[in-house]
Amino acid sequence: MLSPDSGLLEPGRLWYNWFGEQYFVPTYTARPKSEEDVRTIVREARKLGLPLRGSGAGHSNPAIVPTPGVHVDFDAMREIVSVDKAKLQVTVQPGVRVGELSRYLRTQGMSLNNQGDIDTQAVPGAIMTATHGAGKTLPCMSAQMIAARIVTADGDFLDLSAEKDGELFKAFRASIGMFGLIVSLTIQAVPSYNIHKRSWNTDVEDTIGNLHQRLDDNRTFWFFWLPKKESADLYVLPGGAVPSTATRDHDICHMRTYNPVPVDEPAPELQPGEQFDHSSVIYPNPYIPNFREIEYAVPFGRFEEAFAEVRERMLQKYPEAIYPIECRAVKGDDSYLSAYAERDGYAMSISGPLEYWTWGMLKEMDEILDRYEARPHWGKHHFMSPARLERLYPRYDAFKKIRREIDPGGMFLNDHLRALFV
Repeated sequence: MLSPDSGLLEPGRLWYNWFGEQYFVPTYTARPKSEEDVRTIVREARKLGLPLRGSGAGHSNPAIVPTPGVHVDFDAMREIVSVDKAKLQVTVQPGVRVGELSRYLRTQGMSLNNQGDIDTQAVPGAIMTATHGAGKTLPCMSAQMIAARIVTADGDFLDLSAEKDGELFKAFRASIGMFGLIVSLTIQAVPSYNIHKRSWNTDVEDTIGNLHQRLDDNRTFWFFWLPKKESADLYVLPGGAVPSTATRDHDICHMRTYNPVPVDEPAPELQPGEQFDHSSVIYPNPYIPNFREIEYAVPFGRFEEAFAEVRERMLQKYPEAIYPIECRAVKGDDSYLSAYAERDGYAMSISGPLEYWTWGMLKEMDEILDRYEARPHWGKHHFMSPARLERLYPRYDAFKKIRREIDPGGMFLNDHLRALFV
C-alpha cells in the first residue's frame, strides 16, 4: 500500500459512538479543517484503495460509521458558513451540532421549523438519517435541507440543491452518507418563534381516545408510554412533577404539547407543568445514553392498532421492560429513503437496557411492527434486509441505481450499508 503524502491521514484512532455500542480502529483517521482538506483526503484514500466513512457526533445506534479504511472526523469543521436573513437560509459546516445551529438561528431572528428532543447530533447526521420531531403537519429534518456541497468518490466537489437536482436530491436527502462526504449544507429556517409547552400524565385510554383531537389542536403533540411507575426516571422525564389525570401509577402516558408563539408576544402566565422559551431551548430534552433503541414508523392510519399490540405484548411478556416508548406523528416527505417517504407516519421508539436480553425483546417488537409496514429510523437499530426494504420503499431500487452511478466503486460503503444497498 502506498503511503499518504499530505499529512492529513494519521494512524487510525479508536472511535466509539454515543452509546458505546459501536467502536473500531480504522487504518487512518483524518480530521479535516477545510473543504480542500476533505477533497485531499478523498483523493488520497482513492489512491490507497481505501473506503471512507465520516462521523459527526456519533449519535447513531447501528454500525453506519465503522470502516477498515479512512475515518473522517468532522469535529474541527464547526463553522457557520453564511446566513441569508432575507431568505431565512443558513449554510453550515458538517461538524455543527443541531443545538449549536438552533441557538445561532435565534441570534439571527430565525428558528428551525422543527427538531427532535436531542440536539447534540451533528446537523448532517440528523439530516442523513431522517431524524425528526413531532407534528402531523411537520416533516422530518431532511426536508429542511435545501442544498449541500459534497466531495464525491472522484475527489471532486458536487453542489446539489432541491431546486436544480430533482430526483437526485430527493435520493440524497436521507442517504446515510453513501453519496459522498458533506462539506457544507444549507438549511431553510423559519421566522424565530417561542414555544408554550405543556406536560402532564394521563391514562392510556385518554391518550388514545383523544389522540386525533390533540394532533389537530396542537402544532406538536407527542407522548411517552410509561409501563412502570419508575419509567419516567429513565429518560429524565418529569414523572410525578407534572399534573396528572391518571387513575393509576403505571401503564400511563406522559403527554406533551408544543405550540408556537411569536417572539414579540409576551409570555403567558404559566401553570404547573408548563414552560415557555425560544424553540432552541424548549425542544431539547436531556438523555443519558443508557439504553438500546429501535424506532419504526407505521403508516399514520395504523398507529392505534400497532401501539395496542406492542403495549399488550410488553405488559404480558416483558414485565422487566421499564423504558418508555416514545410516540410521534410525522408528515410525509418526497425523499426516497426516509421513514416518511411519500406517506405520513407515526413513529414508535422502543428501548431497553444495554444488556444482551434486550435484543430478543427488540426483535420481537420488530416482528410485530413489520406486520404494519413499519419503516426504520436509519439512526436507530433495525433488522432490515434487502427484500424487506424492497417491499417497504417504492423507490428502493431507484435509490440503489443512483447510488451506484454516483459511487460505482462503493467507496462510501461499509459492511453494514453494503449488505443493504449494493
